Order: sequence, then C-alpha cells, then structure tokens
Amino acid sequence: MQPSKANKQRGVALIMVLLVVALIAVIAVNLGSRLQMQVLQTANLQQAEQSYWMWLSAEEVVGEVIKAELQDSDGVVNLQQNWAQQTGPFPVEGGTIAGQISDLHACFNLNALAARNEQGTNSNNRSPARYRPEYMALLKSLSIDDYTAQTLADTLIDWLDADTVLTGTYGAEDPDYLGLPHPYLAANSLLLEKSELRQIRGYSQEVYQKLAPYVCVIPGSTELVINVNTVDQSQPQLLVAAASGELDLGQATKFLQNRRADGYKDKEAALASPILSGLEGKNNVNLDNFGVKSNDFSLLATIQWGDLTLKATSVMQVTDKRARVTFRSFGE
Repeated sequence: MQPSKANKQRGVALIMVLLVVALIAVIAVNLGSRLQMQVLQTANLQQAEQSYWMWLSAEEVVGEVIKAELQDSDGVVNLQQNWAQQTGPFPVEGGTIAGQISDLHACFNLNALAARNEQGTNSNNRSPARYRPEYMALLKSLSIDDYTAQTLADTLIDWLDADTVLTGTYGAEDPDYLGLPHPYLAANSLLLEKSELRQIRGYSQEVYQKLAPYVCVIPGSTELVINVNTVDQSQPQLLVAAASGELDLGQATKFLQNRRADGYKDKEAALASPILSGLEGKNNVNLDNFGVKSNDFSLLATIQWGDLTLKATSVMQVTDKRARVTFRSFGE
C-alpha cells in the first residue's frame, strides 16, 4: 500500500519541526555559553579594575609615608624608617593588599652608563662613559671575568647611547641585532626596566640572574649615587662599585656590618668613617657616588581580590614637598 500524499507531507513537516527544535537547542546552548563567558569576563574585569584602583591607592599612601619621613629627617634615608618595613598583607573587603618599598639608590642605576664625562675623548672621538669604571667594578666583584665584563659594559653603553657608533672593541649596534634569527634594533635610549637587559648582547639568563639583585633602573635619570644607609648588608658589591674597585669586598662588608641601624646623619659623617675615609684623594674615586639621601623609590604591590592576584611595580620620585609616579608596570 502506497503512503498517501498527506502522510508524506506530515512526515516532512515533522522532520522540519525536529530540525527547528534542534537548531533552537543549539542556539540556546551557544547563547548560554556566551552569556556565561560574558558573566565571567565581567567578573574578571571588575576584579581587575578594583585591583587597579587599590594599586593606585597604595601609591598614594606610600608617597605620603615617604614624604613625611623626608620632612622629619631633612631628606636623609635609612632602614629604620617606616617605609623600609614590610607592609601587610592588610585585609580589605574582598581581598588583601601588601607592599614592599625599595630605595633605588641602594642599587646600581643602569641608566648611569649613558652619562658622559665632560672632558676627554676616546678612540671614537667621544667623551667616555662616566660610570663605566664603577660598572666594571660591580661586575668583577660578582666574579665575572674581565672579557665578559668589558663586553657587558660596552654593549650596555651602546644600547643606551643615541648614536650608532660602536663603543670600544666589544660594543654592539644595529647590525649585531639585525643578524639574529628574530632581528631587532638597538634601543639607543634609556632603559625603563632592568629586564630589558635580556635583549642586549652578552646578557644571558645566567648573567642576568647574577646581576639582577644589584641593579635597578631610575627612569630618565643617568646619575649614580649609592645610599650607604640603605645598601643591604648582603650586597657589599655596591660599595665596591661606588668606589670604582678601590674598596675590596672585605672592607665593604666590614663597613656595612659596623653601620648603625639608623645610618649616618650626613654624607660627611659617612665619608669620615674609618673605611671610607681611606678613599679621600684617590684620583679614580668619585666621592659623589656616595650619599645618604634618596628621592627615588619603587613599590612592589601584591593585591589579592577574589580569584585574582595582581603584582604591580611603581617607580616613584618623592621629595619632602611632593610625590609622583614616574613609571608603572605589571609584575615584579
């Protein structure tokens, strides 16, 4: 018996209905997944936004704390002051916040390698890098051999300076980087973060890990002043560097061990100490590399809000009158 035309039409209609139902189900599932994703994205965005504002609030608090300390101490900075104490984590509604403040004059400012001597020229008819001897002393105090130290100094100078002329025998400019598997150009400008060292020829992961605890970047500044009050006792190499190698590690270690908890009241008192007084009159030592005052600090904020953990770094320039942020970045 042949099915009637009406039965065939009913069968086709049923199939169409089933297809429509299936299509609606697929669309509903897709819309549900998208809605769920949007809800999650919105929640994450809210957490990120809240964490960001907490970070900015932490900057304000830290700036006021340091500013008050500088007002009370006539600008002298030491490790007994409130800014130097580990802060937090403090509970806040929905999470916690913690901060660690560091003096950027208790480390070697890498941008100092861009500074030039006012007098004298080298073989390329340029004024030599003013703080190259200090950087070489730091590298050698970290048991880096002379050849590697020369290379690291010259390639960093070339990365920072504005020209494309090689520095010394071991420098590196654009052609050295354009020949790499993933080519790029030398920055020919100051650093913003010390992690940029990894782009410079010679700064392998091994070298970077050895050097990183002792160096920092002060954005826009080419000065080198080591605060003898805030150098960590475990880092006498920084004093060796400030003295261009005229202090040995033993002398620098003894100086830090004998330093009072609240440091020296002024630069003159520090330079009159039994160990640093021996540097007076040595031609290759710049006593201006030593100080007891600081205006550049970094804040590492760790913010936990909901499921989100944010680490963020702020570089701050602080005087007894004002505090301002000169650089921000996510991560340490």
